[in-house]
Amino acid sequence: MKRSFLLALILLFFMVTLPLSVFIIPDSEGDLSPSGDFSAGTSKIKVFLTGEDKVITVSMTEYLIGALASEMPVLYHSEALNAQAAVCRTYAEKMIEQQSENPSQELKGAHISDDSSVHQGYMTQQERKEKFGEQYEIYEEKLSEAVKEGGSYVITYDGELITAAFHAISSGQTESSLNLWGSDLPYLQPVQSAGDKLSPDYASTVTLTDAQFREKAASLKGAVLSDDSEEWIGKAETSDSGTVLSITVGGKEFTGLEIREAMGLRSPCFTVKHEDGSFVFSVVGYGHGAGMSQYGADYMARQGSSWQEIIKYYYKDVEIQKSK
Repeated sequence: MKRSFLLALILLFFMVTLPLSVFIIPDSEGDLSPSGDFSAGTSKIKVFLTGEDKVITVSMTEYLIGALASEMPVLYHSEALNAQAAVCRTYAEKMIEQQSENPSQELKGAHISDDSSVHQGYMTQQERKEKFGEQYEIYEEKLSEAVKEGGSYVITYDGELITAAFHAISSGQTESSLNLWGSDLPYLQPVQSAGDKLSPDYASTVTLTDAQFREKAASLKGAVLSDDSEEWIGKAETSDSGTVLSITVGGKEFTGLEIREAMGLRSPCFTVKHEDGSFVFSVVGYGHGAGMSQYGADYMARQGSSWQEIIKYYYKDVEIQKSK
């Protein structure tokens, strides 16, 4: 148990230092209690609204509805929404634990923020009304049912809350935490997610002129670009899931996650070529690729899988426990 605790701590550090896409949840930072007591012991949670620079206190139910509305398309299958609700609850409980032990000054007394590039997203009831319009009551009811079902549970491994990583669309196979963040968590291992390839957003292309590439590469510390743009990028090393593990840019090696952030790509699964004075990135998937694929969860649900089966498929050897 001590080993998994140390691995989780290392992973959480890297997830904070490597921001993820708005559609992907960066996992909570700080320590995970080795006691295995994952209950927050409260039905309230304090949320820092970054846009308004204020902290609000809401019920856990309200928070989870707002988080679910922010993080997964409401038109996804109800079983996929149930699974996402359990993931959101796990993340929220973990953040409450972390802030009770090691409060962050940036949160100004809150447990969590609504900034999805740092924590998981959250939409207030008013924001949901504005987003859903005439469909508000219908969608709110669907989200409430998911929170009532999946949001009543948390996901654990060896008695501890998991790092509940998830992403929008995988490459067709999810990625290991080891390949992404250097920490080999036993429940974040690659699994096939073939349904993701059916997504209309599965593949994307980013084309950057030499000038645009040079401008974006300025954020890659240590990269020195010569006058010959043909020499700027070297050969990439990739994992079995297609993640770029390392690639040379300007004479220095970088990870696919670093290139993704710098170049504005949807995922670290990409190939790149230089032609006609431009760099063309061919990208598959959407997000870092570890943990639950949201599109894959929806696909599994539509094939008849329950939310519990979805969670236990994407997170290996975990337990689903009633939240206290």
